[in-house]
Amino acid sequence: MQISQRLADEFNRAASFLPQVDDDTKPCLVIVGAQVYGYVEPGVGIVVSLHVDTGEIPDVLISPRETVPVHITVNGIDVYSAS
Repeated sequence: MQISQRLADEFNRAASFLPQVDDDTKPCLVIVGAQVYGYVEPGVGIVVSLHVDTGEIPDVLISPRETVPVHITVNGIDVYSAS
């Protein structure tokens, strides 16, 4: 999958946070339809949870195998990549 820098910038600028509607709502960043939750869980620490099954991800970001490519880094170190 190849997208232009211009399109990537457009997607990044359109990112938003979901409002917290109650005390149980986890903080969530929505980017191109994917939901990225980040929160602290007792006994675990920092949790980052990615949900790509929203049905809102643009076709240009879906691979020929109908998956969503994901790349995860921690402190700039690659820890996971899937396409």
